[in-house]
Amino acid sequence: MNKAAFDRLEVPMQQALLRIAANTEARGWRTSQEKNKWYVEQLAANGLKVLPPSESLQGGLRQIGERLTAEWLAKAGADGQSILDEYHGPFPR
Repeated sequence: MNKAAFDRLEVPMQQALLRIAANTEARGWRTSQEKNKWYVEQLAANGLKVLPPSESLQGGLRQIGERLTAEWLAKAGADGQSILDEYHGPFPR
């Protein structure tokens, strides 16, 4: 939702929307986890194994992600950095 539009709403409506959003997020995560479990079970039932990625694969994907992020930041500048800082929040990378 657009922040300016949200800010124009009366406080009870804002609170209701925030409650609905929190419930929707929780339901979405739960559904995602259930579906993921089901998909893995279906793969196993059909003779496929789902294995964790190797350290090498993880490292390669991390390097690609870092490179793409750096390229994007070079174009996005301070606004882009601000978006990443907000996205990462207090969580260490």
